[in-house]
Amino acid sequence: MLASMTLPFQVIMIPLVMLYGNMHLLDTKLSLLFMYMGFGIPFGVFTFHGFIKGIPFELEESAFMEGSSRFRTFFQIVLPLLKPVIVTLLVLDVLWIWNDYLLPSLVLLSPGQKTLPLSTYTFFSSYSVDFSPLMAGLVMTIVPVLVLYLFLQNQIIKGITEGALK
Repeated sequence: MLASMTLPFQVIMIPLVMLYGNMHLLDTKLSLLFMYMGFGIPFGVFTFHGFIKGIPFELEESAFMEGSSRFRTFFQIVLPLLKPVIVTLLVLDVLWIWNDYLLPSLVLLSPGQKTLPLSTYTFFSSYSVDFSPLMAGLVMTIVPVLVLYLFLQNQIIKGITEGALK
């Protein structure tokens, strides 16, 4: 997992697009979602691994001694402790996917499939820029992510500080 994070996307983007093009999987948001999962899972595994190492195993042992099953121990003891890292990873992935321009521009070819960052590029022409609709579009693009961050701000800060202490 860690080795897959060391390879930059720009190294594999052309072979990836050629492979998906040969399989006729381009121009669908499902294939874009599949690629995002493939590129995002290693970072999630790395983040969860670092966070879970800091959870004392004695908590799980005491639950087992009390007769708790593995599933109940996970869902009632471990999962609530993972809440800060889940929220942090959620916000980081949403920001990454929401602001990504390169991968959707390679995968989504038809105008009806464009994402918001790709759609804002239509306000630029060869000789001029229509700034009024461009700024309105950019504000509409920023608002959902800003609202998400404002609602989850405490959990993000808690997740970052706990991850730094462990």
